[in-house]
Amino acid sequence: MPENKLLEQAIQQLQGCHKSEDITHIDRLKVAVCGDTGTGKSCLIARTARKLLLHYDFDDRRESIAGIDDVVIKTLVDKNDETPTAWNTLESDIGTLEYLRDKNELPFKSIALDSCTFLRKYAEHQFMKDCTTSSRNKFKIGVTTYIIPKDWDAVTGVQKMLDGILNRVFALNVDTYMTFHTRNEKDNVKSTKLDTVYKDNLTVDPPNIKVLLPKFNDKWRTFVDTDGIFKVQIHADWKFAAASVLKNVEDVEEADIGKMLEKHNKI
Repeated sequence: MPENKLLEQAIQQLQGCHKSEDITHIDRLKVAVCGDTGTGKSCLIARTARKLLLHYDFDDRRESIAGIDDVVIKTLVDKNDETPTAWNTLESDIGTLEYLRDKNELPFKSIALDSCTFLRKYAEHQFMKDCTTSSRNKFKIGVTTYIIPKDWDAVTGVQKMLDGILNRVFALNVDTYMTFHTRNEKDNVKSTKLDTVYKDNLTVDPPNIKVLLPKFNDKWRTFVDTDGIFKVQIHADWKFAAASVLKNVEDVEEADIGKMLEKHNKI
């Protein structure tokens, strides 16, 4: 039997396989958009991602992307630690999106999870509510009760929750953007119990969600240059380990996803 016929049979029997030549780098973008507060992460996505865009706002800052066509915004926040709602609502919404995908009725081309820094907090709230055996500190100030995890169970549990939610969003086969706030990375060698020393390079905040970054094909950093222009770092340097599957783009690009895709398509 010819090799190509054997290959076709194997692909059919294995199910879910794709020939590399049948897909492109930009069929489905998976982008971690990292950067300091106020450097245009949300606007980059809302203004220039492929539309329609479903933009989840976990930072309660929907006004920052107001007035943009073809963008649907849903704000999810927890009002207090004891009665979390944001995480369960997000999971329910993703179930609805999966149902629409299965019916070929999903209208969105892009989904933004903005930001992971605050979504992590809501995952932690839900974890502490459901995992009652996990150790914690609980205190009340005024009329509000606060819950703080005491061990690594919550850290590991939240990492798995975020990993699982990303897997489900990726499986919708639309462009996925997740934003991360950044901070200088701690120098574990030079730091002491009394004095924390930081490196010049950047990592995400908090650092324990850094484990999510390898799930993204693209890791960009937004910043404002010396002329006050919003820019996007696409390739790695000493300051940030950026990366991209896009071809024919510069190390630093104008903050416009559409224009970067146009450059890629000119290969």
